[in-house]
This record gives sequence, structure tokens and C-alpha cells, in this order.
Amino acid sequence: MEKKPLMEHLEELRRRLFIIALSIFIFSIASFFFAQKIYEVLKYPALKYYPNLQFVTLSPSSAFFVLMKISLISGIVLSFPIIFYQAWKFIEPGLLPKEKKLLVPLLLVGIILFTLGVLFSYFIVLPVALKFLIGIGIDVLKVTPMISIDLYTSFILKLILAFGFLFQLPIVMYVLTAIGVVRIETWKSWRKPFIVIAFILGALIAPDWMTQTLIAVPLIVLYELSLRFNEYLAKKKEFRQTKIKP
Repeated sequence: MEKKPLMEHLEELRRRLFIIALSIFIFSIASFFFAQKIYEVLKYPALKYYPNLQFVTLSPSSAFFVLMKISLISGIVLSFPIIFYQAWKFIEPGLLPKEKKLLVPLLLVGIILFTLGVLFSYFIVLPVALKFLIGIGIDVLKVTPMISIDLYTSFILKLILAFGFLFQLPIVMYVLTAIGVVRIETWKSWRKPFIVIAFILGALIAPDWMTQTLIAVPLIVLYELSLRFNEYLAKKKEFRQTKIKP
């Protein structure tokens, strides 16, 4: 492991954050030219059950800021591999040689999990959540919904981005276990507290109980699957060590 002075660590952190910010900036500018098409795609979760839903602007600048917001979030999403890579390179000096070899596999798995999180939120969570929320107005209050494009895109983009990063939980658990920061027994002892944490995260991201549940339940399932996977790897490692003993 390489040991560096604190100021050198801070300088490296500043440099890597600059690379991440530059990446987001470049991808955001590129995304702006496709923002209108992306906006049309983002309307799908609401239009799936309510095809005649009307979207409105509440101020002269709303439409412009919606396009800017879409561009920024798209820039963050497209920069995810770079964000992951820069984060890994920052902690790499403190890793063992065998742990450093995990970069490419973890990067690929991270991209896959991020994509799965985005797709899961877009095709499953958002249509169900919006059907529930809009349906209350139509079926219960008997009102005609007119959705602000500003509030709608904020809601959609926040959930999509949140799911992309929340689906990184298996990688976080694996890395913390692999480098010895957290033991399997500790993950097991956090099972019940994590259920509460998952619902708290859901409450912070979404205002209603339906969306909160749609966020919390997949997180709890991911936690369990990650725990089982880490248990399997631990037993496999223990078996190999036992096998090579004379």
C-alpha cells in the first residue's frame, strides 16, 4: 500500500473531482442537443396509463430550465463510468495488488447495475407510482390533471438517478467486505436496521408511501442478495484455504 501526505491526498481528490465535473459539463452540453427528444421519452411513464394527460408550463422560463435540467442529469448519467473510475483510482493506492485487479470487473458490473436501476425505475416504478398519484386526482377527487413539466421532470429525473446509484449497493457491500472493512456477521446484524434505512431513503426521495415502498423493497432485496453473494464468496475462499493446507 502506498502512503501519501494529507495534502497530496487532497490535491489528488481535487484533481479527480475536476475531471468528474469536466466530464459532466461536456456530456451535459452534448445532451442539450437531444434534450427535447429525451423529454418526449420521459413522458412515457405518465402517458402509459393516461395518454391524454396534459403537460403545462407555469412560467415563461419553465421550458428552458426543463431542457437544462434534462441536459445536466443526462450528463451525470453518461459520466457514470468516469465517476466510478475516478473514485476507484482515488482509493486504489490503499488496496492490495489482488484487489486492484477488480477495477475492470467492478466497473462493468457497476455500469450494468446502474443501467438496471435506471430501467427498473423507468419501466416499473415510475408507471406504477404515477398511476397511483395521478389516479387519486382523477378517480378520487374527480379533477382534470394538468401536470407542470418542471415538477414532472424533476420527479422523474430524481427517481431515475436515485435508482441508478442505489443499485450500486451490491458493489459497495462487496468492496467493503473484500477489503475487510465490514465482516459478513456485521452485514447480518444490520438486516433489520437496513429495512428502516431503506424506507427512510424512500421517504427522502419520494413524498408518497407507494413510491417509498417501490424504492425500499428493491433495496432490501438487493441487500439480501448481496449478503448471500458475499457469504458464498467467503465460504468458497475458506474452502480453498482448507484445501491447500497439508
